[in-house]
Amino acid sequence: MTAQQIIEEIKRLDPKEQIGVIRFAYQLDAERQLSGEELSKLVARMTETDDAVEAATIREAIVRGFYGAKKNNA
Repeated sequence: MTAQQIIEEIKRLDPKEQIGVIRFAYQLDAERQLSGEELSKLVARMTETDDAVEAATIREAIVRGFYGAKKNNA
């Protein structure tokens, strides 16, 4: 099954089921480590911005992307 086929199937789901898929996608994205290329692009964006808030947001994404999401051990 291709990504496009999966997307089409998601579109056919009812809104409540789509919410579950969206949550899963966000969780998956938050937990994965970024590739070297992805991290390099973020570093380039951070050095090019003059906006302190954007720089802080990008910095957080770099740290999260380097280490992956922190697991709660509670």
